[in-house]
Amino acid sequence: MLEDTEWLSDFVFFTDLLCHMKNLNVKMQGKNQFIDDIWAHLKAFKLKLNLFAGQLAKNDLFHFSRLNSIPSANEEKLKNYEDGLKKLHFEFERRFLVFSAIQTELDIFTMPFNVNCEAVRSDLQFELIEMQSNNHLKQSFLNMPKLEFYKSLSKVSFPNLISHVQKISAMFASSYTLS
Repeated sequence: MLEDTEWLSDFVFFTDLLCHMKNLNVKMQGKNQFIDDIWAHLKAFKLKLNLFAGQLAKNDLFHFSRLNSIPSANEEKLKNYEDGLKKLHFEFERRFLVFSAIQTELDIFTMPFNVNCEAVRSDLQFELIEMQSNNHLKQSFLNMPKLEFYKSLSKVSFPNLISHVQKISAMFASSYTLS
């Protein structure tokens, strides 16, 4: 089998791809990750899939070092790999569509000072405007872990935002933990 250049080409391509997928898997594991962290890793991986497909179309194998090390990858093979990467990207889009639908909800949790207040639910708009206008809170957000920052908010001034944060932070992110 190792002398069959077609088989070898497919094997090393999938080995390279599995290394990229393993890296994604490792990034999604561990303690103190929230759903927005997981979504960020998935978005980055989808962008990498597009990058890989585009580079394969140009015969650029930089991110496929094993494939690059063998001389047997012809243009037809590269086109098949490019098509496979596009299909994989489509599957990631399809399977994680729910994250795209709640992007604004996640953004409120992840970066409340950058969210367009007109684009959020009405019950959060005033509270976000108050928060975004407060330089002390902005500085605290930059200097504290997310949950600590949200715990420090006044329950009287930010009841809806605190409720929103509790909902997002309780979303199940991962079943893995690294030692």
